[in-house]
Amino acid sequence: MREDDPLTKLREVSRTIHEQVDRAYSGFSLSDAASYTAFLQAHGRVLPQVEAWLKTVVKLPSWRERTEYLRSDLVELGHDLPECLDWQPPSGIGAPLGVLYVLEGSRLGGKMLAAQVGEGLPHTYLSAGHEKGGWPAFLQTLRERLQNADDSYRQSVMDGVTSAFDLFRRAATLRG
Repeated sequence: MREDDPLTKLREVSRTIHEQVDRAYSGFSLSDAASYTAFLQAHGRVLPQVEAWLKTVVKLPSWRERTEYLRSDLVELGHDLPECLDWQPPSGIGAPLGVLYVLEGSRLGGKMLAAQVGEGLPHTYLSAGHEKGGWPAFLQTLRERLQNADDSYRQSVMDGVTSAFDLFRRAATLRG
């Protein structure tokens, strides 16, 4: 990767908040039904509103929603989707792409986490990975858009990344 690759720069700039999110979710045990339910509820405070917002945005790379998978897993565990956290979507033109980067990265991470889910617990949401080649294709689209953009667009993508990561982080800190 070239040193001036904008995707590499985005990852470097977002590393700290990404690590904060990882730490916030590391306290959940996916093999324990109650802790796993709390993990899914945390995602439920974020995903429905973020996906609903992304559906209103034009010119995004193709993506598949996962809210219904999340809802299904929670219902199987005896819970509804929780109320979403207050969130003001970022306003910049590139922000939706940054938010989508976080969601698609979450999809990738979910596939790895699905193996930790306790036996007999539903894991449709975490198992909903990318279609073959989907993640590399998304990253290539993101890289191209960042390379062909001005600093304002790049900053708005970063604002979207930061906003989405922060929303997930806040959701992980709430229990019950």
